[in-house]
Amino acid sequence: MEIIRHPGEIAARRFENTAVTVGVFDGVHRGHVEVLRRLGDIAAAGGRAATVLVTFDRHPLCVTHPEMAPPLLTTLDEKLGLLAGMGIDVAVVERFTPETAAIDYAAYLAGRLAGELGMRDLVVGYDFHLGRGREGSQARLAEEGRLLGFGVAIVPPVVLQGSVVSSTKIRRDVMERRLEHAARSLGRPYFFEAEVVAGEGIGRTLGFPTANLSVEDPRKLLPPRGVYAVTVDTAAGSYGGMMNVGSAPTMRGDASRRIEVHLFDFAGELRGERLRTHCVAFMREERRFAGAEELRAQLMQDRSTACGILEKKH
Repeated sequence: MEIIRHPGEIAARRFENTAVTVGVFDGVHRGHVEVLRRLGDIAAAGGRAATVLVTFDRHPLCVTHPEMAPPLLTTLDEKLGLLAGMGIDVAVVERFTPETAAIDYAAYLAGRLAGELGMRDLVVGYDFHLGRGREGSQARLAEEGRLLGFGVAIVPPVVLQGSVVSSTKIRRDVMERRLEHAARSLGRPYFFEAEVVAGEGIGRTLGFPTANLSVEDPRKLLPPRGVYAVTVDTAAGSYGGMMNVGSAPTMRGDASRRIEVHLFDFAGELRGERLRTHCVAFMREERRFAGAEELRAQLMQDRSTACGILEKKH
């Protein structure tokens, strides 16, 4: 998948006869995957030269209503990484600015999409609106399509167990620790990527060495405080493990939030490595124990619980 991040690159490519989709695609969930499947089908049926996905460098609400901007299910890099395996030929990352938010939908359709990107088919989700004040409704998109000569396909929602799959619902599931529900909607466990940074070595003294994780993007949604069963992708392979999100109150005096993962059956150095941690299931609340021995006993129980959960998932 080719990634275009600068407007000048679009003109240089001279696109013609493309099928295009536009959206935030936060989480790249099952509903998004259905849009991309339809995009590929329509492109193939119409003999289009390329499939093009247009997305944004931030959630539009960060600009239009910052106080309402949601945390991200996927950072931009995570999102592009997922999209790269879904048959898209070109991804265009638009910088979303106040000027972007003020663009008239008809001007954007005629200029950027039908003009510069050579769009002959537009494929979007059921709740998609385009342009200033979300004025580009489905009916208006179809009208512009008739005027400019491109087709418009609206993809219906994906419904699982009676609920529409949406980024909003998945965020709520993660924030309420319903990770199995989130995984069902995503089509995979919820994950985050983070660099391993230096820790205090407390876990090692308990027989449970941990990797301390630093998430760079403050907008990235992380699970609430607690202990979780996880799988972790490292350069050496994928490992089961358990994760603590919180302050580790038994061994530390401050209340600042940290993220630590203990990998099962792993021996090696991870500092400086970038890990992908898949959040499989919530196990228990974080709490203070009477001392190190009581904490160690609980960690042994947590390991057993996590191993049981992960065995059932495979």
